[in-house]
Amino acid sequence: MSRNTTTTLTWTLTVIPEVGTPTPDSIDHASFHYGRTNDEIATPYWTDVKSLPSGILHVVKESEIEGNALETGFVIEMSSRHKQKSEGWFTFQCALLASKGGRSRRGVYVCVETANSMEVVNISCCPPKELPKVIWIRISTLPEKTLAWLLSSSLRGDSNQTRLSDFSDLGDLSPPPPGEPLALPGPPNSPYEFM
Repeated sequence: MSRNTTTTLTWTLTVIPEVGTPTPDSIDHASFHYGRTNDEIATPYWTDVKSLPSGILHVVKESEIEGNALETGFVIEMSSRHKQKSEGWFTFQCALLASKGGRSRRGVYVCVETANSMEVVNISCCPPKELPKVIWIRISTLPEKTLAWLLSSSLRGDSNQTRLSDFSDLGDLSPPPPGEPLALPGPPNSPYEFM
């Protein structure tokens, strides 16, 4: 008897650009806050910022929302259910699984169209859930409700604050080296909403 232990649902990760740093010229050099819910983004533990992995960068650029992504952020939709390319979904195959105690804890997924990849972390605390063999990814702009939350949060900073660049020209500064790329969460134990 075979049992399919992979959850088949769609889950999300909200990604918001870091403010207070020089505006990058492209999304390749930007850092982002991230979270499954607004509480995760607002909690000090989650204030760490990350660069985007090449797989997500590819999907953002192909989805043609790079400008919106840099200005307000975006939502990464992930699904272990088969989705259509015509609806904006990109297929990522699991290329490598790292296991601990017989359970897959981390996986590296590669876009079937390119060599771009991303890491997915199994966040399920209840065995025997496993990371899916294939994940479909779609990028969308922030929903109005999330955008309203963002504008009222402290993540946007004080828009009236002046910066050194307001008073002088520092020339072309090279962007800071990208930090460790964001690892995406695997399927959750139960469905959730951002707010």
